[in-house]
Amino acid sequence: MSEALAPLPLSAFIIFARIGACMMLMPGLSSPRVPVRARLFIAIGVSLAFMPLLHERMAGFFREPSLSPLVSLVLVETLIGLIIGLGSRLFFLMLEMLASAIAQAIGLSGIAGMPVEESSGEPTMVTFILISATLLFFISDLHLEVLRGLLMSYELMAPGVGFPARFGLGEMADALTAASLLALRLSGPFLVLSIIVNFAFGLANKMTPMIQIYFAAMPVLIGLGFLLMMVVARPFLQGFVLGLEQFLVR
Repeated sequence: MSEALAPLPLSAFIIFARIGACMMLMPGLSSPRVPVRARLFIAIGVSLAFMPLLHERMAGFFREPSLSPLVSLVLVETLIGLIIGLGSRLFFLMLEMLASAIAQAIGLSGIAGMPVEESSGEPTMVTFILISATLLFFISDLHLEVLRGLLMSYELMAPGVGFPARFGLGEMADALTAASLLALRLSGPFLVLSIIVNFAFGLANKMTPMIQIYFAAMPVLIGLGFLLMMVVARPFLQGFVLGLEQFLVR
């Protein structure tokens, strides 16, 4: 019995390497606002929950344990976890970048807000968009899709077969492409609004050079930006959640 239980701590540590690395980059949990101890306990809890399902696959690695293969296995498992976590993280990074562009386009970049994903301050518009997207990420159970992907990754990338470099690069390229296209599609109305308003006021300024048109341009741009946000806020967030869900399910 003692010999059968001996590999349990090592198996749990190998499983924790992949899951902990994924949790370190998982949206919501990777925020600096979440205490490090809370993230650690969540990763440990998920690892222990996966332990009964994955222990049999790990048992073969510890019949003749040695230090060098174990270190190599831990590094590979950590890299795989980072790839899985970074796939969904890229969607939030692109959303944050385009939200900053939206705030700049409608003249709200100077209003600082509370940081959500990063330690530095962001405009209030960025804070609103990121908090809403993070809440919908958990309300829509997309975090469970990440956990399901972690569990299925042991079938696609079994421990001990080496690091799948081609698969990892392909997944990162697909995630970056999908996240970029989704963010550009969602922020498009605000960028078009900014171009139209600035072009109209620039044309008006050329026609009436004695009148300082640009003093009225900024309030009009901010007002139209708020009005557009009221109209498209729901489809904006729904489109982001649906795009992220399609990527995670795939």
